[in-house]
Amino acid sequence: MSECVCIYPQDATTDFLRPLCNHICATFNAEEVGYRISGNADPKEIIFNKIKDAKTVFFLGHGTSTSLYAKLNEVILFNECNISLLKDKHLFLLACNSDQFIKTYKLSDSIGFGFLPTSLYDARHIRKLHSMRIEHLKENDIDSYNTALVNALISTISLKTIADSYLFTERLKFSVCEEIVKILLQRKTQNYRLVADALYYFYKDAVSS
Repeated sequence: MSECVCIYPQDATTDFLRPLCNHICATFNAEEVGYRISGNADPKEIIFNKIKDAKTVFFLGHGTSTSLYAKLNEVILFNECNISLLKDKHLFLLACNSDQFIKTYKLSDSIGFGFLPTSLYDARHIRKLHSMRIEHLKENDIDSYNTALVNALISTISLKTIADSYLFTERLKFSVCEEIVKILLQRKTQNYRLVADALYYFYKDAVSS
């Protein structure tokens, strides 16, 4: 079993994270595991078995304050029923409200994030990011945000930063600020200022326990 596992339940809403998953697997020699419904094996059991002996777990998917899930068939992978599977592991949880998930279950040695408007559905239905109105974001605005988010994380995530929460936080701030400057200077989308502000909250809402 690998000491590092990257859980990546890829679907249309998380396709943009493929470069990040590849970076994590290459940097940490991590084993990628996703969620599939084909075949006879229970895909959740495959995931659970893969992480059983892992020391570090990356999760690139969807979340709420009480669960981490795969968009495909809205399958809940982790919640109060099996949170013990994530205890005593080093966790990187790139999912909406994973900051609250960490707080809910009192997870230590964990990195999480707030609400991430990575799709038009998020922008239209959630509508607000802190005090910002985001329902008018266009598809190219979302693409710009997603690209910047991935670029910032690839620039941030390394063996050193994942082992040091302070270093991770400082590097993430620097990397996101670089992406914000690019967006403000290039002005490639109609709502570029809103995209820049959303990126600001991306790193401001990040938590490391």
